[in-house]
Amino acid sequence: MKKIMNFVRFFIPHGLVVLYRKRLRYNRIQKENLNKEYQFDVIISVGVACRPAFYLKKHGLRIFANPLDWMMSYKLDTVVQLFQSKFSDFFIDVKKDERIKDGFVDVKNNVTSMHYPSIGKNKTAFNQRMRRRFKRLDKKLKKSNKICFISSRKMDRKKLIKFLNEMGTIYTGEITLINIRHNEHIDGIIKPMICNKEIVSDRLQFIEYEFNDVHKDGDDSKTNLSAWQGNNLL
Repeated sequence: MKKIMNFVRFFIPHGLVVLYRKRLRYNRIQKENLNKEYQFDVIISVGVACRPAFYLKKHGLRIFANPLDWMMSYKLDTVVQLFQSKFSDFFIDVKKDERIKDGFVDVKNNVTSMHYPSIGKNKTAFNQRMRRRFKRLDKKLKKSNKICFISSRKMDRKKLIKFLNEMGTIYTGEITLINIRHNEHIDGIIKPMICNKEIVSDRLQFIEYEFNDVHKDGDDSKTNLSAWQGNNLL
C-alpha cells in the first residue's frame, strides 16, 4: 500500500503541471482566435484555376489535398457532380491538350490539368490517386462543423449561391463560400476593396470580396510570369 501511495504522489505534481500548461495553451489559442475574422475547420479551393489553392498553401491554410487544387477551366456544377460521384469518373476519358505542356483534358467532366504528366502515362492510376485524395477530404468534411469553399470566379452571384446550396445538401456543417471577384474599377488606393456578405440560411453564408485582382507587374503572361497570381499584395 505504501508503495502505491508513493507512486501516486510521484505523478500528481507532474499531472498538475501538464494540466496547467494545457490551460495556458488553450488561453493563448482563444486569445489569438479573437483577432481572426473567420474561423473554419477546413478551407477548400474550387477554382476557377490554381490561384485560390496557391494562396491557401502560401498562408498555411491548405491542410488537406483536394483533387481540384491544381485544375482549371471547370464549372461549379462540375464540382458538385464530382463530389456526388466521389470522383469515380475523374480523368478516365482523357485527351491531350496540345496547347499546354503536360496538359490533359477530362473529356466527360471538362476539367483541364497542366501539372500532372502522370495522367498521360497511366490515367487509371491517376484516377485512383485522386479518389484516395477525395476520400480523405470527404471524411474530414463530414466531421467538420465549419467548412469554407473559396473561389476566384466572375460568374453571376445567383450561380455561386446555387453551388453553396447544393454543397449544403452533401455536407451538414456550417458552410461558407468566399468568392474573390476582379473589379477593374476599384483603384486600390482610396477604396482598396469591397466586401459583401449574405446569410443564405441558418448554416449557409456567402461572402464576396471585390478588388482589382491584377498583378503589380501586369496581367500579360508573356512579359510577366507571375501574372497568374493576380494581386498578390491584397
